[in-house]
Amino acid sequence: MQTYSSHSKFHRPLLAALLALTLLLSACGSQPEADDTQEAEPFTVTVCATEAQDTLDGAAATAQGCETILFHLFENLMRWEDDGSGHAVLAPGQAEDYEAETDYAGNATCTFTLRDGIQWSDGQAVTAGDFVAAWQRLADPANDLPHRALLSDIAGYSDVQETGDPSLLGVSAPDDETLVVELVGSCAYFLEEVCAGAYTMPVRQDQVESGKWGGEDTVTNGAYRVVSLSGGQVELTKSETYYDSAAVGPDILRFVPASADLDYDAFLNGEADLIRDLPEETLQTLADSGSWLPDPVTATYGLLLNTKAEPFTDPNVRLALRLAIDTQAVAEAAGDLTLRAASGLLPYGITDYGTAAPEAEEKAATQNAPDPSQSQQLQEPDSFWDFRTHSLEMVTVPTDSDYEDDCAQARSLLAQAGYPDGADFPAVEYIYVSSDAGKAAAQAVTAMWQEQLGITVTAKAVTAEEYEIMLTPAEPETTEDSGAAEDAEPVAPFQIAAQTFTAAYNDAKAILGDFYSSNAGNRAGYESEAFDILMESAAAAVSPEARDAYLHDAEAILLNDAPVIPLYYAGLSWQLREGLSGLYRAPDGVFFLYHLSQEQAAA
Repeated sequence: MQTYSSHSKFHRPLLAALLALTLLLSACGSQPEADDTQEAEPFTVTVCATEAQDTLDGAAATAQGCETILFHLFENLMRWEDDGSGHAVLAPGQAEDYEAETDYAGNATCTFTLRDGIQWSDGQAVTAGDFVAAWQRLADPANDLPHRALLSDIAGYSDVQETGDPSLLGVSAPDDETLVVELVGSCAYFLEEVCAGAYTMPVRQDQVESGKWGGEDTVTNGAYRVVSLSGGQVELTKSETYYDSAAVGPDILRFVPASADLDYDAFLNGEADLIRDLPEETLQTLADSGSWLPDPVTATYGLLLNTKAEPFTDPNVRLALRLAIDTQAVAEAAGDLTLRAASGLLPYGITDYGTAAPEAEEKAATQNAPDPSQSQQLQEPDSFWDFRTHSLEMVTVPTDSDYEDDCAQARSLLAQAGYPDGADFPAVEYIYVSSDAGKAAAQAVTAMWQEQLGITVTAKAVTAEEYEIMLTPAEPETTEDSGAAEDAEPVAPFQIAAQTFTAAYNDAKAILGDFYSSNAGNRAGYESEAFDILMESAAAAVSPEARDAYLHDAEAILLNDAPVIPLYYAGLSWQLREGLSGLYRAPDGVFFLYHLSQEQAAA
């Protein structure tokens, strides 16, 4: 039996964007002098970086930016802290310590010991039972909560889904200070995504039963408590019961729904302190400076090919179409400077959980971020924790590729499939949910196929409802004469469909798993014994390094078989008011505001 201690720190470098312009307007302005009897104004930070919020129930929240709010209201077993140099450290949260024991079958059991004296914002003690209640509630299929797949590697999860009995989940509280979690395997992402995630925070069962949970009256166990939730806006104030309240910076946090150019005007006028989605003109200035790259968002835009529909039953056809696309040109055609050309399916921001070689860690630690006021070219970071960066540098995909050579190979593959120079290629339809970016990408891709392969593919904009219907397999028709076609496989009516691929949690399996042969989410109908074996091997691997290797190889097979064609990665731009410091963020768009501080004006 192997025993692991929690005393080692888990580092995840954050790809912090350097978005400060050379000159920014001061948002504070001069303040009238206060006499000695006047109380100081509360340190208030206004954030325009989220969508309108309709719930503070972490298990149910899905609005963009909800995680940022949840991380300030609640604290999980573990929490993310800034190490002062742009790197996040996975630190103890509500649990002061944990131990993990692995049996000879590779299954881990984690035992967490909660801190003494932790409280909800109403003064009631936080107990291990509050975590049990939260995770059983999340796993219960009757609740149909959107993030329950996060718990899929906890023992008993599949039994809960089959029987509807949440008590079968392998999580228990022997006493108020002890939480025991049994895992199937070692679950590489368990600490980061479950124990330090936003959607698995503890709940107060009495509030759930009374209907108060998720609204303005929600009690919290984090650094802040709720003041108001109205019109999509959320206001928080420091929680007096939080054990580390003295280390918390802002007194009040206000989250206002983002509104593009209006946010930037508010920012320049001093009405907002943090904004995202900068105006195109501002982004162009940053891009032209060569000192900025968009922050990663864990989403990839690409094409899904129906491997059960002609002509895409032939892998040569699928690969030919992938090789004939210049992804850099497609990203540029989409007209958004935060997009980055895709080199694989997994976007930037997805973690590799193996340990980097010591020399790589030393090299990454000594890298300095470039000064945006100096003219220099920003290089890709040496972040070996990142799946995409690791793949580009060491694993499956070369950094450079020759588009002309790729197109020559594509034409050869198409000829092998029986369509030399595109002759006799059947009518094919490419559907996308109507949007300016989707239209631009479709026009660019179909033009490339016409020019390089001599084939005509018709792009068609559809509504979200029409799109969903076309990607849903239809049951085969039966007739009285022929009898029931019991063994016939249902096939969706689409041929090519543009789609955004996102991860429900920070792990390569969250995206790659959708292409496993028997997965209900495998809308491409893709079947590969080699791919399935690699995914099964990754699930069974005890070593994080071995698991990473299996998943990288699985992605390589997927790219070669081409049931999916990645086009570009989503990105993020943001800006913090001059005079504020201490912000850090995670690669899935979460902003941590706990340690923001204000520079004192010179006398």
